[in-house]
Amino acid sequence: MAAKPGAGEAAQMDLTFERGTADSPRGHALVYFRSSQDPAVVMASYLVIAPVPINLSRYMPPMFAANLPASELQSISAIPLPPLPEKVESYAWLQRMAEAREEDLVFAGTLEPDDVQRGLLLMSEVGQQYARLYADYLSRLPPAAVEEQEAEAPALGVHEVLYSLMSEKQRLSELAKLTGKLRYAVEGGDQRQIDEAVQEMEALANVVPEKYRVRALIAAARIPGPKGERLSQLYIDRCYRLSDEDYSGLQKIDEEIKALEAS
Repeated sequence: MAAKPGAGEAAQMDLTFERGTADSPRGHALVYFRSSQDPAVVMASYLVIAPVPINLSRYMPPMFAANLPASELQSISAIPLPPLPEKVESYAWLQRMAEAREEDLVFAGTLEPDDVQRGLLLMSEVGQQYARLYADYLSRLPPAAVEEQEAEAPALGVHEVLYSLMSEKQRLSELAKLTGKLRYAVEGGDQRQIDEAVQEMEALANVVPEKYRVRALIAAARIPGPKGERLSQLYIDRCYRLSDEDYSGLQKIDEEIKALEAS
């Protein structure tokens, strides 16, 4: 559902909510621009509301910090990742990402792809406005509802944010690598490494559709011996066949998984 800020915010940047609403933003959003030269070119960044205020001047490279007023660096409470909108593969990809992660999807206008300074300033302005909308939304909730929301929607972890910026193929490649890491730890009895691999895979599970059954893969990879090895291989193969829409091969894999899990 598309929505725009109310009339009282007419002087602000015109943010169009294509998923989610300006009256009740989720606190995390995919924000995109279209190229002023070629509307088919889409550039995007990810906004997340920080649970505590952040002074970005302490962490931002000098080349970026020099382009932003000191007052804005001190007061930013919505973090853009990356700070400068980057080109993404397509608008359809953004839509799929927003649906899969239940993000707000916000259109913020047009931008010249090579205009670094304007891109940084626009993202700063979008972040400020999105944070104001979110703060206004929370202020309208009863205190108990605010506490419940904060308890149910913790800040995203570092791994989850990084995985959210990857393409589907990149995520599957990362999933295969982490599965190998977990299998090695299981067979070696290394509990610290097992916990670490599981934590990273759980973060990845939060940013991919349920159809990939990542948590079932995690459970399979934790089974010692040949059964765990074979189930892990089958679940990884299943992910790639799903991505490639190879549904005939997928059926055979699902049958083998079901039989092996029942044994």
